[in-house]
Amino acid sequence: MQGTFTRRTFVTALALLTVPMLARAGAQDQDKDKEKQKEEAKKKAEDKKDDAKDKAKDAGDKADEAVDRPGTENAEDRRQDRRRDGKN
Repeated sequence: MQGTFTRRTFVTALALLTVPMLARAGAQDQDKDKEKQKEEAKKKAEDKKDDAKDKAKDAGDKADEAVDRPGTENAEDRRQDRRRDGKN
């Protein structure tokens, strides 16, 4: 009976030590996953910012090309052309 009691004690102690170790290992994996997700989110945010800046810059360039703003040489030329066309 003495041998059985020590075996049971050993197995119980082993189980009590193993459970917290497994829990810690799982928690460390979760922390690593969270860090990876944060890094990916930061990269995505930076990419979105860069895309928005590029789109804004392209839109500004297109607006400059599409419309002759008042006071520019092309706008003055068009007005003169319209005046000439209206008189004829």
